[in-house]
Amino acid sequence: MNLDRLLRRDKWFLSNGRACLAASPFPRWLATPGYWDEVYFADVRIPRAFTVLFVRDGRPVRATTSPDREWRPDRLVLEHAVGGARIRERRFVHPANAWTSEFQLTDGPGVDLLVWTLLPTQPEGPGTPWQSASLSEPVEEAVGLRWDTRWPEELAPDRTAVEGELLSDARGLGPSVPVFLALGASGRRLDYTISVAQRHDESPLWETSVLPEKLRDGRLANEAKASGEGLLHVVQRYRLEPGQTVRVACGAGLSPADARRALDSAREPDALDATSDDWTTWFESLPGFRCDDPYLEAAYAYRAYGLRLNTVDVPGLPNLGRPFVAEGIGFFRNFITYSSQAMLREVAWCRDPRLAVGILDNLVAAQRPDGSFPGHTYSGRPARDFYHADFATPIRRLEKLHPGAVRAEHRQALARYAEYFVRERTHGARPESEPTLYDVFDQNETGQEYMSRYLFASDRADEWGAFRVSGVDATTYAALLFVYLAERNPAEPRWRNLANMAIAGLAERCWDPESAFFSDVSTDGRRSPMRPGTGMYPFLLPEALGAREALDRWLLDEREFWLPAGFPATAKSDPTFRPDAEWKERRHNCPWNGRSWPMANSHLVEALATAARRRFPDLLPRAGEALQKAVRLLFHEADPSRPNCFEHYNPVTGVPALYRGYDDYMHSWVLDLVLREAVGIRESGGVEPLPMGVAFECDQLPPGLGIERVSSDGRRVDVVRRG
Repeated sequence: MNLDRLLRRDKWFLSNGRACLAASPFPRWLATPGYWDEVYFADVRIPRAFTVLFVRDGRPVRATTSPDREWRPDRLVLEHAVGGARIRERRFVHPANAWTSEFQLTDGPGVDLLVWTLLPTQPEGPGTPWQSASLSEPVEEAVGLRWDTRWPEELAPDRTAVEGELLSDARGLGPSVPVFLALGASGRRLDYTISVAQRHDESPLWETSVLPEKLRDGRLANEAKASGEGLLHVVQRYRLEPGQTVRVACGAGLSPADARRALDSAREPDALDATSDDWTTWFESLPGFRCDDPYLEAAYAYRAYGLRLNTVDVPGLPNLGRPFVAEGIGFFRNFITYSSQAMLREVAWCRDPRLAVGILDNLVAAQRPDGSFPGHTYSGRPARDFYHADFATPIRRLEKLHPGAVRAEHRQALARYAEYFVRERTHGARPESEPTLYDVFDQNETGQEYMSRYLFASDRADEWGAFRVSGVDATTYAALLFVYLAERNPAEPRWRNLANMAIAGLAERCWDPESAFFSDVSTDGRRSPMRPGTGMYPFLLPEALGAREALDRWLLDEREFWLPAGFPATAKSDPTFRPDAEWKERRHNCPWNGRSWPMANSHLVEALATAARRRFPDLLPRAGEALQKAVRLLFHEADPSRPNCFEHYNPVTGVPALYRGYDDYMHSWVLDLVLREAVGIRESGGVEPLPMGVAFECDQLPPGLGIERVSSDGRRVDVVRRG
């Protein structure tokens, strides 16, 4: 794919799909040369990498940056006016793991580049986390640093889902997760200075640096004094002449040698070309999709970008040494099971199953002794929480697309997970022989933090206390898992019995014929009067469980879920419904009482399409409309050139959660919906596109399908099969 396809001027996120990310939700220093806002190595936060100050004739020269920047997945281009000179900066994250800025003097006289980083150094002590920098090797042609991070072994997390998470009840620090950094630039280093200052303002300004004292007659003293507590200043001087290009980089790795190799790679003349080629290779690893609907085409390409942006692939990283796709940037940059169910659907379509298998390998490695999967797994912080999720559907898809990719140990882990549900998540039932439901224990477990379905269980259920309610979503996911295990283990009737009884539980205990809705059920057998979108999830089952009336009365009704911009996670008639992100008169970060969440939309579109294909073919056009509605929500101001994917949106106006800043949020499936529903690729190898009136072409499909190319003009489907 031509990377210019995603060209725009309002983005800045950069990554290499391995360890390094530069994607501050609200950058303070975006116009400052280099990377002065926070960066991440896997899930380790580093407050900054470096900036560049300009000096001519021993005097600082202020840089004025043009607001007109240019972004595409492999680079961010900015123009700086530096005195009488013009300097073009191209920022990129090199595949070898290096935050890199390439400076080219396009006009005017030469200038000195002072490459400066500033990191805290402190004796070991308490912290959430404790972090500190130190020199890691002799200062030769570059500066090597060690960045240590230690988390408390036990802690109670804050539940506000913010970047600067506040943590309480911290006890005892665990082992460090060290990240090594190597800072330098192409060309000859002229001199350097390293020193520690007491803590002070951390703005990237000449005045806050040590340079007013350390730069004498335009030179630095080649001294390294790195002891003591405070802020470690590292400054190195290089020269940029007219027509010349200097690449400044901060290489990173799990050892000093890894960091130095990363730096050396980023200093090579072809470093930017290598980065562009790496991104192009990624796009070419996915099926190609071209369409005359600009929203479908742009959303597909943008989701492919988001998958790569949030991929973490760092062999040897503690707990996270297998590749996976993080839920998002910042706070969400860890292995999260609620989003992994969606990411597994997406990356199963890659021609190489390595990333999909990596997600399964992480599940196996993280599984608890009781069979449950932690909600969050980190490199150095303790794992925490639990989420209900459907792993059966994407694993079945992966098996079809890549025969042999799913190993016995993956299926065994799923069997242990199923046993956990049978053992821990039922009450007062014989799950193999009578209709059974599966329970939710708190508001976090479904990933739907604030909504009325919990208040049915307890008046204080939105205060992060414990409760117990049989969930429609939890039971649907369990039923899908039992069905999968029954298919893979036909000689064990127990799994089929469990599947049948979970499906019967939904049909007999959750289904409310009067309201035509699948409702959560209390421990005493009462059906909830609340109307969350999860009431449509049973249509995902192989039997498309549920009556037509439920779809007409709820999902397709403009007074309930079929709102102008998107599907709300809670019906409009619900007494708590608020499209403006408020819960109990206060704006929340994760409200589900009326916001449109791409994750819920993915479920609802697939539920409607499943029901239409299996039982109600006259609804196929409405399923196509539902897909287009869910996709068109993912654009700023309905502009097809500005795709996005935030946590949640106003379902009436379509305005995303801009106040959160978490764009490119991998908490849904888009690519999978386009390929399975718009293109219509079935697991059997057939092609049945939804009647959407769009022309498309799709190629480079995974070999397991036996399909090379699919095209449609809205009337004709042409399929070319291998052999």
